[in-house]
Amino acid sequence: MRKLMALIAVVVVVAFTSGVALASTCPVLIKQGKEAAAKMKADDPKVKQATAKLAEAQKLHDAGKHADSVKTANEALTLLGVKKEEKK
Repeated sequence: MRKLMALIAVVVVVAFTSGVALASTCPVLIKQGKEAAAKMKADDPKVKQATAKLAEAQKLHDAGKHADSVKTANEALTLLGVKKEEKK
């Protein structure tokens, strides 16, 4: 029984901390994408598509869907040809 309780505690801690890490990653990626897009031609179709994805990523972040937000922001960065910044 103690092993089961310890395992559950570890799983809860890991789940909680990974969500917090993703929550702080979203704004960094979104900001990076917006800064890159601002330096490019606004009428470029890829820039328009990336800007839309960044807006979607912000909405997902605000809704607490951080994994989806990070994925969407990374897709926008790929469209912009930006090397993804990794958090250390």
